[in-house]
This record gives sequence, structure tokens and C-alpha cells, in this order.
Amino acid sequence: MKTVTMASIALIAAASGALAAEIEPVITPGPFAPPPAFPAAQVNGPTVSPGPFSSPPAFPAVRVYDWTSFYVGINGGAAFGSMDWNSAPDGTSGRSNLSGGLVGGTAGYNLQTGEPFVLGVEADLDWSGLGGTAPPASCAPNCELKVPWLATARLRFGYAFDGILPYVTGGAAIGRLNANIAGAPFGTEGATNLGWTAGGGIEIVLSGPLRVKVEYLHVDLNGFSCNAACGGGPISFNVNANIIRAGLNYKLWTN
Repeated sequence: MKTVTMASIALIAAASGALAAEIEPVITPGPFAPPPAFPAAQVNGPTVSPGPFSSPPAFPAVRVYDWTSFYVGINGGAAFGSMDWNSAPDGTSGRSNLSGGLVGGTAGYNLQTGEPFVLGVEADLDWSGLGGTAPPASCAPNCELKVPWLATARLRFGYAFDGILPYVTGGAAIGRLNANIAGAPFGTEGATNLGWTAGGGIEIVLSGPLRVKVEYLHVDLNGFSCNAACGGGPISFNVNANIIRAGLNYKLWTN
């Protein structure tokens, strides 16, 4: 009996030892032990375990507005400037003021080659009320000069702040110059002149495909000489103008 009891105790002790060996020991961290590592995070690919001093993931770059597209629009504003005149018959010369309004249409294309730079080309054709008078004695009472229409074809270089585009622009200007003696029935003489223009502006997205712009242009239309219609002439005119106008453009497609 004693032998059986001793054998049973030995068997139970052996089984308890084997079971204790299979159970993972419990470790209680001390007061200065580091905290447990963060769990692994899955970020579009392999498992990444951030360290305790890792920065949070950067937000993805988002461009709300893309300026690349064709567009059409309308514009209107005012012009003011001067004409230098010279009258050969009486040897007089001077400078007179020009002023008037403009309204017309616009078409163009923008290419946003890489944020935030925008390269564009733009053309417009405006009806013009720009005009003035010159007082040489040979053209009494006055010689009258008018610019009935004006067109430009320009490059634009801009720097986009999302939906806001400040830009500089420059290119060719074409205008019709007509002159005669004010109130006299001698007809009108004129020329279609090629000149240049330069300026700048800012264009802002209003909503969806609609954008508004404000711009300034300086225009040099060179000159021409008026003969019979200006009392026999020749009387020469050279025209410069400054244009301030606003426009509304419509983007023809969205990306």
C-alpha cells in the first residue's frame, strides 16, 4: 500500500512538472520597463511597424483645380491713351488724348505643365469706341481719329494658387485706324495696323467651369498718314492706348 501511494505521488509530480514546462511563464514588467511596441500597421503594401518617434503619414497632395483646357469668353472695359500727330502742310505737331469703351469675345487655351506654372495662348476681338481729335490748322476745324475695332493675340504666363491665377501677357495687337476732318464730306482714310501689346492680370475660378478675370494691357498700334480726307495732308498719327477690362471665361471641359 505504501509502495502504491509513493508511486502515485511521484506520477502526479512528474505530470505537474511537464504541464508547467508547456505553459509560457508570466513576466511582470518592472516600473522602468518600456511600453509594448505598437501593433504592425498595413499601409498599401507590406506590414510596417512604426517606431515610437515616427512622424504621422503625410496627407496626399490634392490639386482642386486644373487650368489645362480650351476656353471661350466675353470681355469689356475702357481704353484711354494718346495720339501723336504731325501736320506737314503747316509744320505743326502735338499730342491729343484718346478714350472710349471696348466689348468683345475671347478664346484661348491653358496648359498646366507642372504645378503651379501655367502657360497659355489667348486671342480676342473687340468692338472699340476709342477715338479723339487733333487740331492742326490744315485740318480745320479738327482731324478726327477713331479705332473701330481692336484685336490681340498673346501668350500668357501664370503661377496658379489653386483656383487663382495671376499672370503676365504679351504679343501682337491689330487695330483699324480711321481719320477724316470732323463734319466734312471728304470721306475717310484708314489703315489696319500691326503693333504690340503687353500687360498682366488675375483670373479667378467662380464656380465649376466659370472664371472671372481683370487685366491691364498697353497697346501700341504704330501710325499712318491721312491725305485727302484730312484736307490734303499728309497728317500722320501714332496711336498708344491703355486698356483696363474685365472678362468672364467658360472652361470647355473638366479633367
